[in-house]
Amino acid sequence: MGESSQKLAKKMLDFQIQWGQWHKNMVNQIFNINGKSNIDLTIQQFIILMLIHKMDINSVSQIAYLLNLSKSSISLTLSKMEKEDLLQKVPAPKGDDGRKVYLYITEKGISALEEREQKTLQFFTKYCESLSNEKREDLEQGIEKLSHVFK
Repeated sequence: MGESSQKLAKKMLDFQIQWGQWHKNMVNQIFNINGKSNIDLTIQQFIILMLIHKMDINSVSQIAYLLNLSKSSISLTLSKMEKEDLLQKVPAPKGDDGRKVYLYITEKGISALEEREQKTLQFFTKYCESLSNEKREDLEQGIEKLSHVFK
């Protein structure tokens, strides 16, 4: 059992590396990576907007935890996003912890999120269209099986 688990672990590591390279290519085409592109949103900002808008995650602590970042690090990004009118910080109501702020996505944030979401879907669609029918079916089955394993 140990040897087969080790082989599986090696395959998982190899897959993670391959996925990482593919994902990097996708991210470079859709998101602002180094501040020098004409795309306004970074991948981290996109994820933050998704967490707030789609998953109702609205505290700095929750976002820092989910992104595995320090609160101070994420606070810098959130402040920049607030200046860009992508989100709004609202102090906690009286009676709540006075240090807490709640995050809400703005209309501009929703538009930016929807635009990047559409670009991401276009990228995935174009990629899927480039695959043979057999590879497309393999990809679909693989995603379904991986989703089942990791639930």
